[in-house]
Amino acid sequence: LRDNRIELVRASWHELSISVSDVSLSDEGQYTCSLFTMPVKTSKAYLTVLGVPEKPQISGFSSPVMEGDLMQLTCKTSGSKPAADIRWFKNDKEIKDVKYLKEEDANRKTFTVSSTLDFRVDRSDDGVAVICKVDHESLNATPQVAMQVLEIHYTPSVKIIPSTPFPQEGQPLILTCESKGKP
Repeated sequence: LRDNRIELVRASWHELSISVSDVSLSDEGQYTCSLFTMPVKTSKAYLTVLGVPEKPQISGFSSPVMEGDLMQLTCKTSGSKPAADIRWFKNDKEIKDVKYLKEEDANRKTFTVSSTLDFRVDRSDDGVAVICKVDHESLNATPQVAMQVLEIHYTPSVKIIPSTPFPQEGQPLILTCESKGKP
């Protein structure tokens, strides 16, 4: 092996060790160690290199969204090998039944994975954080996360609140008009 990234760590009659720095996908393959005895003895091992997924990106949100509109958010990550898993959460609750698409990257070794979340928004979604988590064996059980905080506009609801529910004749009465809407 002729490569500046490969270094001889140990060479003795009993052991030959190498280290490979800055591992790339092209380092994947079969490695052979030969002992030049009569006959020659060899040992082989296949090295699998994992492709680490890029930090996910959420697209499709344009602020603000009107209550009742259908929202479509897409979470995308590239460079995973094998293909990464994508999960969606809304208010820390996992959302199931989402579309999932896996495409081979240009290098023909890694994958771009995307997932699309469709839902109709209402006023309770205003200020809610929608989270996309990417799980992959290369991440050592620490998923990569992208977050989108929703901004929902909704028409005002109006109500009149009396200062006392059953006013008596001669008493002062304050009527408060309360409106909740965004903006």
